Amino acid sequence: MAKKQTKTININDVREACQNIGDKLKDTFDDTRDLKAAQGAVSAYGTAISAAKTQLIYKKLTGAPAEIDFLK
Repeated sequence: MAKKQTKTININDVREACQNIGDKLKDTFDDTRDLKAAQGAVSAYGTAISAAKTQLIYKKLTGAPAEIDFLK
């Protein structure tokens, strides 16, 4: 199986990647009850939220972009 390469170009890509990591770790926690997986999921979700906050602050300061994808 070919190894998948993740490439993040902008903050939206980083937010999506962190959210995906959080989702996978949450699924792992649901299956195994591993607290390290839960801790990782919370951390990944926290980073995704921070990225979203950054996007909102930037939009408020600059008015750009006109729309933010995850708010549609």
